[in-house]
Amino acid sequence: MKVISIWQPWATLIVQGFKLFETRTWAPPRSVIGQRIGIAATKNILPQQIAAFNEPEFQFFYKTLDLPTMQELPRGYLLGTVELHSYEVITEEFLDDITREERSYGWFKPGGFAWRLRNPELLEHPIPIKGAQGLYEWKGFENGTKAEGQTDSSPQGATDLRPHLSLC
Repeated sequence: MKVISIWQPWATLIVQGFKLFETRTWAPPRSVIGQRIGIAATKNILPQQIAAFNEPEFQFFYKTLDLPTMQELPRGYLLGTVELHSYEVITEEFLDDITREERSYGWFKPGGFAWRLRNPELLEHPIPIKGAQGLYEWKGFENGTKAEGQTDSSPQGATDLRPHLSLC
């Protein structure tokens, strides 16, 4: 499965269905359009991430969602999946159709790309994952890694992920 690592709280906003576009400087590969991709939360918190989180416009909308603080959100985990429906080149005309809330959740710079996301699915148990830049292939559990909340009596196996990918 293809996965993309995203800073918190934006990764959570996506898998919870509050963020409908992921903004990037690059278009997604055509091979993933219409496909389900994994959404992982990055491990680190960077200064620019904190600054974006503290923007008054972002906070105005984020506080209404009753989500945890950035420090309380899971980091370094696969949180869920989403369908990458399509993408748009960001233009002034495109920006006219984006809500103020959605704008606060992304970097909608003209000339960039807005990946349209659909049908988010939140994992019941987040899965520890080693992230990477860009879209990367995740092949499942390695080296005895278990999903958060998984016990030793839970099903195991790197090839059969279905028991671990139960959704909320």
